[in-house]
Amino acid sequence: MHRRVAFLLFAAGWGANQFSTLLVVYRRDLGLSPAALGILFGAYAVGLVPGLILSGRASDKRGRRALVIPAGVVALVASGVVAFGAPSFAGLMTGRLLYGLGMGSAMSPGSVWLQELSPVGTGARRATLALSAGFGLGPLVAGVLAEFAPAPMVLPYLLHMVVMTAALFGTRAVPETAGATHAAATPRVRLHPRDFSVLVALCPVAPWAFGFAAVTLAVVPGLMRPFVSRPALYSGSLILVTLAAGVAVQPTVKRIGRRADWLGLAVGALGVLLAARVVALPSPALAFLVAPLLGVGYGLVMTSGLAEVAARVPVQARGSAVGVYYVLTYLGFSVPFIHATLARPWGDVRTLQFIAGAAFISLILRVAMTARRAVPRPP
Repeated sequence: MHRRVAFLLFAAGWGANQFSTLLVVYRRDLGLSPAALGILFGAYAVGLVPGLILSGRASDKRGRRALVIPAGVVALVASGVVAFGAPSFAGLMTGRLLYGLGMGSAMSPGSVWLQELSPVGTGARRATLALSAGFGLGPLVAGVLAEFAPAPMVLPYLLHMVVMTAALFGTRAVPETAGATHAAATPRVRLHPRDFSVLVALCPVAPWAFGFAAVTLAVVPGLMRPFVSRPALYSGSLILVTLAAGVAVQPTVKRIGRRADWLGLAVGALGVLLAARVVALPSPALAFLVAPLLGVGYGLVMTSGLAEVAARVPVQARGSAVGVYYVLTYLGFSVPFIHATLARPWGDVRTLQFIAGAAFISLILRVAMTARRAVPRPP
Protein backbone atom coordinates (compact mmCIF):
# COMPACT_ATOMS: atom_id res chain seq x y z
CA MET A 1 0.00 0.00 0.00
CA HIS A 2 2.82 2.40 0.75
CA ARG A 3 3.96 2.19 -2.88
CA ARG A 4 0.65 3.65 -4.03
CA VAL A 5 1.02 6.67 -1.79
CA ALA A 6 4.65 7.03 -2.89
CA PHE A 7 3.49 6.99 -6.52
CA LEU A 8 0.99 9.75 -5.75
CA LEU A 9 3.76 11.89 -4.22
CA PHE A 10 5.92 11.15 -7.26
CA ALA A 11 3.13 12.28 -9.59
CA ALA A 12 2.57 15.45 -7.58
CA GLY A 13 6.28 16.30 -7.70
CA TRP A 14 6.31 15.62 -11.45
CA GLY A 15 3.59 18.19 -12.09
CA ALA A 16 5.10 20.75 -9.73
CA ASN A 17 8.47 20.95 -11.45
CA GLN A 18 7.81 20.31 -15.15
CA PHE A 19 6.78 23.96 -15.41
CA SER A 20 10.41 24.93 -14.81
CA THR A 21 11.51 23.27 -18.06
CA LEU A 22 8.72 24.91 -20.04
CA LEU A 23 9.68 28.44 -18.97
CA VAL A 24 11.99 28.65 -22.00
CA VAL A 25 9.09 27.60 -24.23
CA TYR A 26 6.81 30.31 -22.80
CA ARG A 27 9.51 32.89 -23.31
CA ARG A 28 10.10 31.78 -26.90
CA ASP A 29 6.50 31.21 -28.02
CA LEU A 30 4.57 33.69 -25.89
CA GLY A 31 7.20 36.43 -25.65
CA LEU A 32 6.96 36.68 -21.86
CA SER A 33 9.58 38.80 -20.14
CA PRO A 34 12.02 37.38 -17.56
CA ALA A 35 10.15 39.27 -14.83
CA ALA A 36 6.82 37.73 -15.91
CA LEU A 37 8.40 34.28 -15.93
CA GLY A 38 9.82 34.93 -12.45
CA ILE A 39 6.34 35.84 -11.20
CA LEU A 40 4.89 32.64 -12.69
CA PHE A 41 7.68 30.58 -11.17
CA GLY A 42 7.08 32.08 -7.72
CA ALA A 43 3.28 31.91 -7.95
CA TYR A 44 3.50 28.20 -7.21
CA ALA A 45 5.09 28.96 -3.83
CA VAL A 46 2.38 31.56 -3.05
CA GLY A 47 -0.28 28.90 -3.49
CA LEU A 48 1.78 26.29 -1.71
CA VAL A 49 2.26 28.20 1.56
CA PRO A 50 -1.35 28.11 2.81
CA GLY A 51 -1.61 24.47 1.76
CA LEU A 52 1.47 23.58 3.80
CA ILE A 53 0.37 25.55 6.85
CA LEU A 54 -3.22 24.33 6.99
CA SER A 55 -3.03 20.75 5.72
CA GLY A 56 -0.99 19.19 8.54
CA ARG A 57 -3.38 20.10 11.35
CA ALA A 58 -6.41 19.36 9.14
CA SER A 59 -5.10 15.87 8.34
CA ASP A 60 -4.77 15.15 12.08
CA LYS A 61 -8.44 16.00 12.50
CA ARG A 62 -9.93 14.50 9.35
CA GLY A 63 -7.41 11.86 8.29
CA ARG A 64 -4.70 11.62 5.63
CA ARG A 65 -6.91 10.29 2.84
CA ALA A 66 -9.43 13.06 3.39
CA LEU A 67 -6.74 15.66 2.58
CA VAL A 68 -4.40 13.95 0.15
CA ILE A 69 -6.90 12.65 -2.41
CA PRO A 70 -8.83 15.94 -2.83
CA ALA A 71 -5.49 17.78 -2.98
CA GLY A 72 -4.40 15.43 -5.77
CA VAL A 73 -7.61 16.22 -7.64
CA VAL A 74 -6.85 19.95 -7.29
CA ALA A 75 -3.37 19.34 -8.75
CA LEU A 76 -4.91 17.36 -11.60
CA VAL A 77 -7.30 20.20 -12.43
CA ALA A 78 -4.47 22.74 -12.12
CA SER A 79 -2.44 20.93 -14.80
CA GLY A 80 -5.45 21.20 -17.10
CA VAL A 81 -5.78 24.92 -16.36
CA VAL A 82 -2.09 25.52 -17.20
CA ALA A 83 -2.33 23.41 -20.37
CA PHE A 84 -5.35 25.14 -21.83
CA GLY A 85 -4.70 28.57 -20.35
CA ALA A 86 -1.22 28.76 -21.90
CA PRO A 87 -1.93 31.56 -24.41
CA SER A 88 -2.64 34.00 -21.55
CA PHE A 89 -0.57 35.10 -18.59
CA ALA A 90 -3.69 35.06 -16.40
CA GLY A 91 -4.39 31.43 -17.29
CA LEU A 92 -0.85 30.38 -16.46
CA MET A 93 -0.93 32.33 -13.20
CA THR A 94 -4.23 30.76 -12.14
CA GLY A 95 -2.98 27.28 -12.89
CA ARG A 96 0.28 27.80 -11.02
CA LEU A 97 -1.44 29.18 -7.93
CA LEU A 98 -3.91 26.31 -8.00
CA TYR A 99 -1.18 23.71 -8.39
CA GLY A 100 0.75 25.21 -5.49
CA LEU A 101 -2.33 24.94 -3.30
CA GLY A 102 -2.89 21.31 -4.29
CA MET A 103 0.77 20.40 -3.89
CA GLY A 104 1.06 22.05 -0.48
CA SER A 105 -2.08 20.27 0.71
CA ALA A 106 -0.81 16.90 -0.55
CA MET A 107 2.88 17.04 0.32
CA SER A 108 2.77 17.31 4.11
CA PRO A 109 -0.10 14.89 4.93
CA GLY A 110 0.97 12.63 2.05
CA SER A 111 4.46 12.32 3.51
CA VAL A 112 2.96 11.53 6.93
CA TRP A 113 0.59 8.99 5.34
CA LEU A 114 3.51 7.25 3.66
CA GLN A 115 5.51 7.20 6.90
CA GLU A 116 2.61 5.69 8.82
CA LEU A 117 2.25 2.95 6.19
CA SER A 118 5.98 2.14 6.19
CA PRO A 119 8.21 0.26 8.63
CA VAL A 120 9.72 2.45 11.32
CA GLY A 121 12.69 4.45 10.08
CA THR A 122 11.98 4.09 6.35
CA GLY A 123 9.00 6.35 5.72
CA ALA A 124 10.79 9.72 5.68
CA ARG A 125 13.40 8.47 3.21
CA ARG A 126 10.69 6.98 0.99
CA ALA A 127 8.75 10.25 0.97
CA THR A 128 11.87 12.25 0.10
CA LEU A 129 12.85 9.88 -2.70
CA ALA A 130 9.32 9.82 -4.17
CA LEU A 131 9.05 13.60 -4.25
CA SER A 132 12.61 14.08 -5.51
CA ALA A 133 12.13 11.51 -8.28
CA GLY A 134 9.06 13.40 -9.45
CA PHE A 135 10.82 16.77 -9.16
CA GLY A 136 13.69 15.46 -11.32
CA LEU A 137 11.96 13.23 -13.88
CA GLY A 138 9.06 15.59 -14.63
CA PRO A 139 11.24 18.36 -16.09
CA LEU A 140 13.23 15.90 -18.20
CA VAL A 141 10.12 14.29 -19.71
CA ALA A 142 8.61 17.73 -20.31
CA GLY A 143 11.81 18.81 -22.07
CA VAL A 144 11.79 15.78 -24.37
CA LEU A 145 8.11 16.30 -25.27
CA ALA A 146 8.58 20.03 -25.80
CA GLU A 147 11.43 19.44 -28.25
CA PHE A 148 10.28 16.38 -30.18
CA ALA A 149 6.46 16.24 -29.87
CA PRO A 150 3.66 18.55 -31.05
CA ALA A 151 1.88 21.06 -28.82
CA PRO A 152 4.80 21.68 -26.40
CA MET A 153 2.68 23.83 -24.08
CA VAL A 154 -0.10 21.26 -23.83
CA LEU A 155 1.16 17.70 -24.26
CA PRO A 156 3.44 17.58 -21.17
CA TYR A 157 0.51 18.54 -18.95
CA LEU A 158 -1.81 16.02 -20.60
CA LEU A 159 0.72 13.26 -19.87
CA HIS A 160 0.98 14.44 -16.28
CA MET A 161 -2.81 14.37 -15.98
CA VAL A 162 -2.77 10.72 -17.08
CA VAL A 163 -0.08 9.89 -14.49
CA MET A 164 -1.90 11.78 -11.74
CA THR A 165 -5.21 10.10 -12.59
CA ALA A 166 -3.55 6.67 -12.34
CA ALA A 167 -2.00 7.64 -8.99
CA LEU A 168 -5.32 8.85 -7.58
CA PHE A 169 -7.08 5.72 -8.79
CA GLY A 170 -4.43 3.59 -7.05
CA THR A 171 -4.82 5.30 -3.68
CA ARG A 172 -8.54 4.54 -3.45
CA ALA A 173 -7.81 1.22 -1.72
CA VAL A 174 -5.14 2.57 0.64
CA PRO A 175 -6.40 2.52 4.25
CA GLU A 176 -6.61 5.55 6.49
CA THR A 177 -3.90 5.74 9.14
CA ALA A 178 -5.24 8.57 11.31
CA GLY A 179 -8.60 8.12 12.99
CA ALA A 180 -11.20 10.86 12.86
CA THR A 181 -11.06 11.07 16.66
CA HIS A 182 -7.28 11.43 16.73
CA ALA A 183 -7.40 15.18 17.24
CA ALA A 184 -9.93 14.92 20.04
CA ALA A 185 -7.77 12.39 21.85
CA THR A 186 -4.58 14.39 21.44
CA PRO A 187 -4.05 17.70 23.26
CA ARG A 188 -3.67 20.63 20.90
CA VAL A 189 -0.06 21.76 21.05
CA ARG A 190 1.09 25.20 20.00
CA LEU A 191 4.63 26.16 19.15
CA HIS A 192 6.53 27.27 22.25
CA PRO A 193 8.68 30.42 22.07
CA ARG A 194 11.72 28.10 22.22
CA ASP A 195 10.46 26.39 19.08
CA PHE A 196 10.11 29.74 17.33
CA SER A 197 13.71 30.53 18.28
CA VAL A 198 14.79 27.42 16.37
CA LEU A 199 12.95 28.65 13.28
CA VAL A 200 14.30 32.20 13.67
CA ALA A 201 17.84 30.80 13.78
CA LEU A 202 17.12 29.01 10.49
CA CYS A 203 15.87 32.15 8.72
CA PRO A 204 19.28 33.03 7.19
CA VAL A 205 19.60 29.46 5.90
CA ALA A 206 16.24 28.03 4.88
CA PRO A 207 15.37 30.23 1.85
CA TRP A 208 18.60 29.23 0.15
CA ALA A 209 17.45 25.61 -0.14
CA PHE A 210 15.21 26.42 -3.10
CA GLY A 211 17.05 29.68 -3.75
CA PHE A 212 20.13 27.76 -4.93
CA ALA A 213 18.04 25.27 -6.90
CA ALA A 214 16.09 28.09 -8.57
CA VAL A 215 19.26 29.36 -10.25
CA THR A 216 19.43 26.29 -12.49
CA LEU A 217 15.68 25.68 -12.47
CA ALA A 218 14.69 29.08 -13.82
CA VAL A 219 17.56 31.56 -14.25
CA VAL A 220 20.41 29.89 -16.14
CA PRO A 221 18.25 27.96 -18.68
CA GLY A 222 16.58 31.18 -19.81
CA LEU A 223 19.91 32.99 -20.17
CA MET A 224 21.45 30.10 -22.12
CA ARG A 225 18.44 29.75 -24.45
CA PRO A 226 20.01 31.69 -27.36
CA PHE A 227 23.13 29.48 -27.24
CA VAL A 228 21.55 25.99 -27.33
CA SER A 229 19.63 24.28 -30.14
CA ARG A 230 17.22 22.41 -27.84
CA PRO A 231 16.48 24.83 -24.98
CA ALA A 232 13.68 22.78 -23.35
CA LEU A 233 15.72 19.57 -23.35
CA TYR A 234 18.73 21.52 -22.09
CA SER A 235 16.65 23.00 -19.26
CA GLY A 236 15.21 19.63 -18.25
CA SER A 237 18.62 17.98 -18.22
CA LEU A 238 20.14 20.78 -16.14
CA ILE A 239 17.30 20.54 -13.61
CA LEU A 240 17.72 16.77 -13.39
CA VAL A 241 21.46 17.10 -12.67
CA THR A 242 20.79 19.72 -9.98
CA LEU A 243 18.16 17.71 -8.14
CA ALA A 244 20.05 14.42 -8.50
CA ALA A 245 23.03 16.01 -6.74
CA GLY A 246 20.68 17.30 -4.03
CA VAL A 247 19.26 13.84 -3.43
CA ALA A 248 22.68 12.15 -3.51
CA VAL A 249 24.15 14.41 -0.83
CA GLN A 250 21.29 14.09 1.67
CA PRO A 251 22.56 10.88 3.34
CA THR A 252 25.87 12.62 4.15
CA VAL A 253 24.24 15.23 6.41
CA LYS A 254 24.33 12.92 9.42
CA ARG A 255 28.03 12.22 8.90
CA ILE A 256 28.89 15.89 8.37
CA GLY A 257 27.11 16.82 11.58
CA ARG A 258 25.98 20.17 12.90
CA ARG A 259 27.91 22.23 10.35
CA ALA A 260 26.19 20.75 7.29
CA ASP A 261 24.22 23.96 6.79
CA TRP A 262 27.45 25.98 6.80
CA LEU A 263 28.88 23.74 4.10
CA GLY A 264 25.64 23.90 2.12
CA LEU A 265 25.61 27.70 2.15
CA ALA A 266 29.29 27.87 1.15
CA VAL A 267 28.98 25.36 -1.70
CA GLY A 268 25.72 26.89 -2.95
CA ALA A 269 27.13 30.44 -2.87
CA LEU A 270 30.16 29.23 -4.83
CA GLY A 271 27.78 27.63 -7.33
CA VAL A 272 25.92 30.93 -7.85
CA LEU A 273 29.23 32.73 -8.29
CA LEU A 274 30.30 30.21 -10.95
CA ALA A 275 26.87 30.52 -12.57
CA ALA A 276 27.69 34.18 -13.09
CA ARG A 277 30.84 33.03 -14.90
CA VAL A 278 28.75 30.67 -17.06
CA VAL A 279 26.60 33.61 -18.11
CA ALA A 280 29.58 35.90 -18.69
CA LEU A 281 31.34 33.52 -21.11
CA PRO A 282 28.59 32.29 -22.08
CA SER A 283 29.07 28.51 -21.76
CA PRO A 284 26.01 26.22 -21.72
CA ALA A 285 28.24 23.15 -21.18
CA LEU A 286 29.94 24.64 -18.11
CA ALA A 287 26.53 24.96 -16.47
CA PHE A 288 26.48 21.16 -16.07
CA LEU A 289 29.54 21.44 -13.81
CA VAL A 290 27.93 24.23 -11.80
CA ALA A 291 24.55 22.48 -11.39
CA PRO A 292 25.88 19.81 -8.97
CA LEU A 293 27.25 22.53 -6.68
CA LEU A 294 23.87 24.23 -6.53
CA GLY A 295 22.23 20.82 -6.03
CA VAL A 296 24.58 20.01 -3.15
CA GLY A 297 23.82 23.39 -1.59
CA TYR A 298 20.10 22.71 -1.90
CA GLY A 299 20.38 19.19 -0.46
CA LEU A 300 22.57 20.11 2.51
CA VAL A 301 20.56 23.18 3.48
CA MET A 302 17.18 21.45 3.17
CA THR A 303 18.14 18.27 5.03
CA SER A 304 20.19 19.90 7.78
CA GLY A 305 17.35 22.30 8.55
CA LEU A 306 14.85 19.46 8.84
CA ALA A 307 17.30 17.57 11.06
CA GLU A 308 17.71 20.59 13.33
CA VAL A 309 13.95 20.98 13.68
CA ALA A 310 13.64 17.28 14.52
CA ALA A 311 16.42 17.52 17.10
CA ARG A 312 15.35 20.71 18.86
CA VAL A 313 11.54 20.80 18.63
CA PRO A 314 9.42 18.45 20.79
CA VAL A 315 7.58 15.78 18.86
CA GLN A 316 4.17 17.21 19.81
CA ALA A 317 4.92 20.47 17.98
CA ARG A 318 7.22 19.12 15.30
CA GLY A 319 4.60 18.90 12.56
CA SER A 320 3.76 22.59 12.82
CA ALA A 321 7.45 23.51 13.00
CA VAL A 322 8.26 21.47 9.88
CA GLY A 323 5.41 23.20 8.04
CA VAL A 324 6.81 26.63 8.94
CA TYR A 325 10.30 25.50 7.92
CA TYR A 326 9.01 24.42 4.50
CA VAL A 327 7.41 27.84 4.11
CA LEU A 328 10.78 29.46 4.80
CA THR A 329 12.50 27.26 2.22
CA TYR A 330 9.97 28.13 -0.46
CA LEU A 331 10.81 31.82 -0.08
CA GLY A 332 13.77 30.88 -2.25
CA PHE A 333 11.43 30.64 -5.24
CA SER A 334 11.53 34.45 -5.33
CA VAL A 335 15.15 34.36 -6.58
CA PRO A 336 14.22 34.31 -10.32
CA PHE A 337 11.98 37.36 -9.88
CA ILE A 338 14.65 39.16 -7.84
CA HIS A 339 17.20 38.34 -10.54
CA ALA A 340 14.94 39.58 -13.34
CA THR A 341 14.23 42.82 -11.47
CA LEU A 342 17.84 43.64 -10.58
CA ALA A 343 19.22 42.53 -13.95
CA ARG A 344 17.53 45.46 -15.67
CA PRO A 345 19.83 48.09 -14.14
CA TRP A 346 22.76 45.81 -13.21
CA GLY A 347 22.95 43.12 -15.86
CA ASP A 348 22.72 39.37 -15.42
CA VAL A 349 26.32 38.71 -14.36
CA ARG A 350 26.46 41.40 -11.71
CA THR A 351 23.07 40.36 -10.35
CA LEU A 352 24.18 36.74 -9.94
CA GLN A 353 27.33 37.97 -8.20
CA PHE A 354 25.12 39.99 -5.86
CA ILE A 355 23.00 36.92 -5.09
CA ALA A 356 26.17 34.92 -4.37
CA GLY A 357 27.32 37.70 -2.03
CA ALA A 358 23.98 37.63 -0.22
CA ALA A 359 24.41 33.87 0.29
CA PHE A 360 27.90 34.41 1.75
CA ILE A 361 26.51 37.08 4.09
CA SER A 362 23.83 34.62 5.18
CA LEU A 363 26.59 32.12 5.94
CA ILE A 364 28.42 34.66 8.11
CA LEU A 365 25.17 35.53 9.91
CA ARG A 366 24.37 31.87 10.49
CA VAL A 367 27.84 31.17 11.86
CA ALA A 368 27.54 34.13 14.23
CA MET A 369 24.10 33.04 15.45
CA THR A 370 25.26 29.46 15.98
CA ALA A 371 28.38 30.57 17.86
CA ARG A 372 26.29 32.83 20.09
CA ARG A 373 23.94 29.96 20.88
CA ALA A 374 26.90 27.72 21.75
CA VAL A 375 28.28 30.18 24.34
CA PRO A 376 27.07 29.01 27.81
CA ARG A 377 25.05 31.50 29.81
CA PRO A 378 26.49 32.60 33.16
CA PRO A 379 24.73 31.13 36.22
